[in-house]
Amino acid sequence: MEKNIEINVPSEYMDSNHIIFGSDSHQENKIGIYIMGGCDLPSVFSCVPLIKPILKGTCCILKEGQIEKSRSDLLLQNLENYPQDLLAPVLEKFYLPGNFFENQLFSPNFLVSNGSGFEEFTKKVVILSIAPDVARVVYQHREHGFLIDPSGWWNNQRIDLMLRDLSSANWFRKHFVSLGRITIEKFIENFTQLVEKIQQTTNAHILVFNTLTIEPGNITHNYQFVKRSESLRRREFNLALIELSRKLNFCIVDIDKVLKQTSTKNMVDFAHFPVELYQPIGQEVFGILEELEIFNTPSQPLGNSSRQRILGMTTWQEQQAQTLLESLQAQLDQKTQELEAQQIENIQAKAEIDRYKERLQQVQEKNQIQIEQLQTELRQTQAQLQQSQEELVKYRSDLQYTQSELKQLRSKLQQTQIEFDQSQFELQTSQTEFAHFKSYLKQTQGVEGLMSYYRSHIVYNPDDIEVYHQALDVKPDDAQINLQLGNALVRQNRFDDAIATYQTALQFHPDNFEIYLELGKVLEKEQKWDDAIASFQRAIELNPDNSWSHKHLGDILAERGQLNEASVSYRRALQLQPTLF
Repeated sequence: MEKNIEINVPSEYMDSNHIIFGSDSHQENKIGIYIMGGCDLPSVFSCVPLIKPILKGTCCILKEGQIEKSRSDLLLQNLENYPQDLLAPVLEKFYLPGNFFENQLFSPNFLVSNGSGFEEFTKKVVILSIAPDVARVVYQHREHGFLIDPSGWWNNQRIDLMLRDLSSANWFRKHFVSLGRITIEKFIENFTQLVEKIQQTTNAHILVFNTLTIEPGNITHNYQFVKRSESLRRREFNLALIELSRKLNFCIVDIDKVLKQTSTKNMVDFAHFPVELYQPIGQEVFGILEELEIFNTPSQPLGNSSRQRILGMTTWQEQQAQTLLESLQAQLDQKTQELEAQQIENIQAKAEIDRYKERLQQVQEKNQIQIEQLQTELRQTQAQLQQSQEELVKYRSDLQYTQSELKQLRSKLQQTQIEFDQSQFELQTSQTEFAHFKSYLKQTQGVEGLMSYYRSHIVYNPDDIEVYHQALDVKPDDAQINLQLGNALVRQNRFDDAIATYQTALQFHPDNFEIYLELGKVLEKEQKWDDAIASFQRAIELNPDNSWSHKHLGDILAERGQLNEASVSYRRALQLQPTLF
């Protein structure tokens, strides 16, 4: 419902699939929460009363898509861009809107009506559900390969009208084939692609609803002849979702835990909740959004939860670990049920043996053969047991040896740490003594005495860049030190740093031809032809008789196709040094 709001008063607008609400401050901070899915996701709207007191800005919660178009393979299909003429017959037969195969899932923003026009929001959160993958069946076009879940259309038709005209149903059966429900392996593959694509195209946090693992109202008390229950399928999908969340870094909304802790008494099935259950689910969603600090303004500093995420495990991660433990407990319960069923079978087998005892007595000879066979198997089993016990003893011995080695390694590590600390202390002492030595040298022999020390050190350590910088801190305009530093950087392939060093040296010594020559060589390596030519030409102006300046200039001119000018440079170089080439 649209309201006329005074300035500095929070506004609110509601439509059929979205709500816009805000605060009287930071209205430029727009928070978009985008929901794509089916029947379990409208509960997110119950977060609104919880968000309002802490919101600084404007928030929009938008839900797109129904469950029949929200299975992971159907969502990925939106990236294929099938021609409209292929989809048109489906839209016509099923009375579907023209944008049925479109959504805003992979867009960084979404556009909604605000009552007086349209408003754009950046996606801060995308919320999905695995319920469509757990429950829905899709069909594939036999010729063109695109997918559709038609059950939404069937459910919206009057059965008496459908029975009068079966043309649409016959057309569908002719052109489409069922793919059935999705396998756990295909779900993992599809959902990985789906999450990675959302992460690539948006900068949003992703929340995913898991599914309730129990069946509301189920009165089954004996699973002996049930090969695979629906609750087991949902447990497997929940476990797969946990593994995906760890791999792909998204959050799980654990509605399985929320509903079990609250109540499933009035639920129709595992994915349809009565309105009274929306509030605890909304509280769970709000808790995750608040911990992710979705509602912080851009200038607001990190809160305690962010610092906790930097220093260690977050509350959400602890919840995920708890979810994993609960899921593993569910698996253990299932295995216990299977073991109980096996025990029942064993009791039945024993009763069967008792019924045949009388007959077995009549065929004593045959029974004796069977006994001997069993004794042979028993001896083999005892031998295997003996071997297993010996292996167990060996494993225990290996474990003790490994623990002893581990203890020794820890002792060595402690000794190494002590030695390292001693080395650090000695290094700090040496550095302090060296600083005192330099200060003493400068006081007794002056700047030139200190520079003489650095020059002698450079002779024996020509690639120690730090020594050059220490020398230049004492005498920045020393041409020889700058030149040697540039040459050392070239030897280390640090060409940009070498160029900067030569250019700094030229500020102090603009007529030093040797610096221009070395600068030209580096520029030539970097293929900066114009700058290199200018540097060599300046070197020639300062020292026309240096053959190498002419030779390098000729190389660049030849590389650029200026063969006549290159020939002149080469001839001059040969005149100065006939053995140059």
